[in-house]
Amino acid sequence: MKRSLKIYFLVFIFLIFSTYNTKEIKRSPSFFFPIEEILIEKNVAINLLKIKAELGFLINTSLFFLDKEKITTTINKYDFISSIQLKKKYPNTLRIILIEKIPIATQIIGKKKFYITKENNKINFTDIKVYENLPLIFGNYKNFNFFYSDLEKSNFNINKIKAFYYFDIGRWDILLENGKIIKFPEKNYMDLLPRINLMLNDSNFSQYQTFDFRIKDQLILN
Repeated sequence: MKRSLKIYFLVFIFLIFSTYNTKEIKRSPSFFFPIEEILIEKNVAINLLKIKAELGFLINTSLFFLDKEKITTTINKYDFISSIQLKKKYPNTLRIILIEKIPIATQIIGKKKFYITKENNKINFTDIKVYENLPLIFGNYKNFNFFYSDLEKSNFNINKIKAFYYFDIGRWDILLENGKIIKFPEKNYMDLLPRINLMLNDSNFSQYQTFDFRIKDQLILN
C-alpha cells in the first residue's frame, strides 16, 4: 500500500513539471508556494515601507521560482545597499537580508554633500539619524579611504575627529572634538602618527590647541 502511494505521488509530481514549465508557473504564481509575507532584515538607512512597497510585486508569486533578477534590479536602486541575501521560508515567507554600506564620514564638495564609506564608495546624502555625527570632509579628495586607513593602523582615536580638511597641495588638517587642530605635512605623515598619539594623551601638551607639523623636522605649538 505504501509503495502504491509513493508511486502515485511521483506520478503526480511528474505531471506537474511536465505540464507546467518555469515560465508558465511564473504566469500563474499562486499555484506553487505563493509568497504571502516579505520580511526585510538588517536595514538601517533604507526606508522600510518604501522598499516593501516596491517589492510588492512578489506577493502571490512563487517562492520556489523567484525572479531574482527583478528583485536585484529593484533593490540596486538604493545607494546604501551593498548586496542582499534571499532566504526562503516555506511555505509562504521570503526573508530579504540587506547588507548595507557603512559610511565613515560626510564629504562636502561645493554645495553638495555625500557619505563616504571605508571602500571609498560615494553615497548621495540624506538625513539619517544614526549617521548625523559623522566627521565632515572638506575638500575634493578622491581617495579618503587611504588616509582613514592610515589613521586606523596607527590606533589614532578616529571617534574624536570632528572634521577633515584636505588642501589641494596634497595635505590634511584634522579638527578634533575638543577643538585641537593637527596640521599634517604633505609627505611622510605616517611616521608622525605614533608621536601625535602620545602628545594628545600627554597632560604637558593639553594647553596647546594647534599642532603644526607642516615644516619638516619641526613642530609649532600654539
